[in-house]
Parts: sequence; C-alpha cells; structure tokens
Amino acid sequence: MFFPYADEPPREGRFPWMNWLLIAANVLVFLWLSPQSDYEQTVLRYGFVPLGFRPITLLTATFLHANLMHLLGNMWFLHLFGDNVENRCGPWKYLLVYLVCGVAGDAGQYLFFPESRIPSIGASGAIFGVLGMYLFFFPANRIRVFYFFFILVGRVAVRAIWVIGLWFGMELLYSHIQTATGMESGVGHLAHSGGFIAGVALATLFTALGLVPFYGDDLVALLSGKAPRREPVPPPDHTGGPAPVTPAPDAVADPRNEIVALLHAGRTDEARRAWRRFAFDNHADALPVREQLEVALALDKNGQRGAAREAYERLLAAYPNEQPFAAEASLALAGMLLQALKESGDAHEVPLIEDLLRRVVESHPYEARRALARKWLEAVRQ
Repeated sequence: MFFPYADEPPREGRFPWMNWLLIAANVLVFLWLSPQSDYEQTVLRYGFVPLGFRPITLLTATFLHANLMHLLGNMWFLHLFGDNVENRCGPWKYLLVYLVCGVAGDAGQYLFFPESRIPSIGASGAIFGVLGMYLFFFPANRIRVFYFFFILVGRVAVRAIWVIGLWFGMELLYSHIQTATGMESGVGHLAHSGGFIAGVALATLFTALGLVPFYGDDLVALLSGKAPRREPVPPPDHTGGPAPVTPAPDAVADPRNEIVALLHAGRTDEARRAWRRFAFDNHADALPVREQLEVALALDKNGQRGAAREAYERLLAAYPNEQPFAAEASLALAGMLLQALKESGDAHEVPLIEDLLRRVVESHPYEARRALARKWLEAVRQ
C-alpha cells in the first residue's frame, strides 16, 4: 500500500483559488447535510441512480459523500494534484474539467449498469479526471509517497507516470472484474475509469487547440522520447558544446556542487532543473548565497513563480544578513508578488510585500535600489 503526501510545486505559481473553492464546496455540503436524520434519503434523491436517471443528479452527486473518510480522502487528492492542473489550465477551464469529468464518471457507471438502483455519489470521478490531466501534463513530476508492505515501511519519491499509471491500471482491472461478473460494489471503479479517461482526453484536446501552455514535457512527448530530460544532459564529445561539469572528487556526493558548477558553466536551464529536484528532496537547504540568488532569479524569469518564491525564501532564511544578496532577494520577491497582485487582484499578501520592501529600504547598500523599494511601497499603500 502507498499513500501520496507531496508533489512538485506548480510551474506557473498562481494561487489555485478555484481548487480551494471546490474543496470548500464539498466540505460545506457535507457539514450541512450529513448531520440531518434524512441524509440517506438525500443521497437517494440527489445521488446518481442509473435506473430513474435525472439530469440534475449528474451535478449534485459530485458534491455528496458517504462519510467523513470518503470526503477526506477525496479532498486530499484534490488538494494535492488539483493545484498543478489549475495552474496549467486556468481556473475556469479547470472548473469545466472538474464538472465534465464528474459527469463522465457517472456515464461510465450508467453505460455498464443502466438498471442499477444503487446511488453513485462522491467527487471521485471528477478527481480521477484531475489525475488524468495531471498524468498528461506532468508525467515526469515526482510524487512523494509513504509506503508500507508488511514490515517494509518508508517514504520514496516516484515519477507521476508510475504512481498515477498504477492507480489507473488498478481501476481498469477492478472495472473489468465488475463488468465481467455483472456485480457492483461499494466503490465506483467504473466512475473512476470514466473520469480518468475524460481527463486525459480533455488535456489532449486543450493542448492540441493551444488552450493551455505547452512546455514540451507532456505524456505524448515523454512516451515518444521528445520530452526534455529531467537529468543534466552529458556534454557532447569534442563537438564544441559546453564543457563537462566535473565537481571536485570530494564534493560529488553533494548535489549543490553540481548546481553551482552548472551555474558557473553558464548552463542556467540545467541548473534550474537540478535545483528543483534538489529543493524537492531537501526541504530547508540552500546553495551558497550568490548562487542561491542566481537560481531564484532564473526561476522567476522562467515564470516558475512557486519554485522561485521558495528559492527566495530559502535565501532569506539561510542568509538574512548577507548584503546585498538578502536585500536583493527581498526586492525581487516583492516584485514577483506585486505582479501576481496586479494579475489577480488578491490582496492577501500585501502585508508580506510591505514587510519585504521595508527590509530593502532599511538594509540595501545601494541608494537606487532603496529608492525603487520606496516607490513600490508607496504604490502598495495607495
């Protein structure tokens, strides 16, 4: 058995407000309806029952859950994987995906058991649709899982293509058993499979129509061998390419030395990817201060706001008094947050922006940068 508890942060770095809104809606519906004495009748009325199908139940069933564990399991998976998918699609397309995949899940159940009287409820079809999109968009992302098998217990980071691919394979197997035996169970495996297939199909469609950003690293590119490698590419042999990066023999075991060497060799893209792998595996460590700022700025420039923010924050935590680097990191982070504020209008991080800018005004050794911080601070306060 294994259970996922973390994944790589979204590339685009936007706040996934629609995902949180969907989680809140599911929780509030459960807290409102489940304590009522006639909850079972509510489930029968608003759950999706193939025999006596009513169109409205395609929507209402998605927001009903059988019990607290059913709700918590679904919401954890939505929280863990939904932010990346919403960041790639945008909030409104993400909402469309959620609803369409929920309907597709019920359609899968209806297709094989049209005479069933058992109500189908829960967000599982929609969430498996989100998993399908995640697999398509981020097959090489690493997912941290907790595993236990008899006496073997531990944690490991596994590529999404293996973790989510295994889940889907299991759902297909259980779906086949259900359809082959003609026996339903308390778990809607057909709904899971239907939602997952719909998610992959929508991700493919969005990519083909140019409705989502394309970075050349999706599932099709990975399976065809065209996706960019997640590991540093070995330098070419006497072809005039970049020089080999050869850390000192006593430093090979520390991945930070590889990142520093890549930065010094001018191989910023590889350094950026190597930093993201390092940051995912090491939750507090930082590079030397100059290189930490360089990799944070590279992530910021590349539009990877979530990873850039983490890199800036690690620098500020590890080197709070190293000037001008700490002040420059504060100014760059404030600028990134100001841009996000301008785009979204979400003002919840204004106090943090003000604090960062005050630090720059108080500690940056260069007057031009302090003047810029004062200008931004005045603009935020207006």
